[in-house]
Amino acid sequence: MIFRRSGVLALVAGLSFAGVSASHAQSLGGIAQGAEQGALQSVTGSSGGTSGLLGSLGVPSLSSASSGNIAGLLGYCVQNDLVSNVSSAKSTLNTLTGKSDVTSDTSYASGQQGLLQLADGNQLSLSSLKAAVRKKVCKAVTSKASSLL
Repeated sequence: MIFRRSGVLALVAGLSFAGVSASHAQSLGGIAQGAEQGALQSVTGSSGGTSGLLGSLGVPSLSSASSGNIAGLLGYCVQNDLVSNVSSAKSTLNTLTGKSDVTSDTSYASGQQGLLQLADGNQLSLSSLKAAVRKKVCKAVTSKASSLL
C-alpha cells in the first residue's frame, strides 16, 4: 500500500513538474518574443498599433528614408530576389540611379547592403528579419521608389 501510494505521488509530482515546465517554457517564449518586439520597436520607432512590431503593415516606416537609401534598398531587394516584378523594379532602379543626387547620397551604399536608415540615426538590417518580413519591406521599398520617380 505504501509503495502504491508513493508511486501515485511520484506520478502526480512528475505530471505537475511537466505542467510547470510547459507553462514555464511558454512564459519564457512569450517573454523572449516580447523582448524581440520591444527591441525592434525601439529601433524602428514604431509604437502602439495593432501589430506592435513593425507598424500596421508589418514593416518599418520608410517615410524618413532618403531617396538614396530607398534606391540602394531596391537594389538589395532585386539582387536578393525579394521583389515580385523584377523587370519593373530594375526599371525603377535604373531611373532612380540615373539621378546624381541619389547615387551621391551617403545612405545609398548602406541601402545596397540591406540597411534601412531610420529617422533616429539607427539602421535596420533587412537580413536580420524573417524572409516574409523582408519581402514585405521590399514591397514597400518598391512602392516608395516608384513614388520618387
